[in-house]
Amino acid sequence: MFTLAMAEDSHDDALRVKLLLDRCIDEGLSQMCLLSYENGRELLEHYTDDVDLVLLDIDMPVLDGLATAHAIRKLDTTVSICFMTNYGQLAPEGYAVDAMGFLIKPITYRSLYQMLKRAVERSARRRTHLIPVKQAKQTLFVDANEIAYVETERKKTVIHTTRGPLPCSESMKAIEEKLAGHSFFRIHNAYLVSLAHIQTITPTDALVSDQTLPVSKHRKQDFLAALTNYVGKTI
Repeated sequence: MFTLAMAEDSHDDALRVKLLLDRCIDEGLSQMCLLSYENGRELLEHYTDDVDLVLLDIDMPVLDGLATAHAIRKLDTTVSICFMTNYGQLAPEGYAVDAMGFLIKPITYRSLYQMLKRAVERSARRRTHLIPVKQAKQTLFVDANEIAYVETERKKTVIHTTRGPLPCSESMKAIEEKLAGHSFFRIHNAYLVSLAHIQTITPTDALVSDQTLPVSKHRKQDFLAALTNYVGKTI
């Protein structure tokens, strides 16, 4: 279930969003749960990490939309945030909290549907995807989203995550099969990288999670195509 939390002090505007949301669901978008609050402070008091999208009115009493967004980012660095405003100039403030955009009031069905579709796609990528990994006699579960790259050397495999390196007892091939469908690419016999963690690419290397890794010449063209496709889906 996709969960949307909205802070909107105008009863009429909140009702309009609810009606448009019902129409989006009727016309094929994912089933959604709308949590509606009258101001930012009320939303923050009830905020939980299972929220997929936050809709914030800019002009609200008690705590406005921008202040609420900054507070949310301290609690959740990845949740999608979208502003609702009567104005069309919000870009600088939006970048500061990594907002996915803003909706101009009165909100239209088309603009809401397109924004929700993007948010649903982002949410699917954001959710935890645990994969089982053998380490000696025990099995650990690792979130695929936290894996930056996998390295193999002298028959030893190490999974490099955002929490640190994780040695495992499985082959690179076995790990690669488990990560199929999670936007990973084998840039070299010794390296399997997450496209989401790539920072920079050069003619010969890729910077992944602050580590410079070599890209095989015969894999480079397919690698660039895969990266271009991935970036296109995330915009």
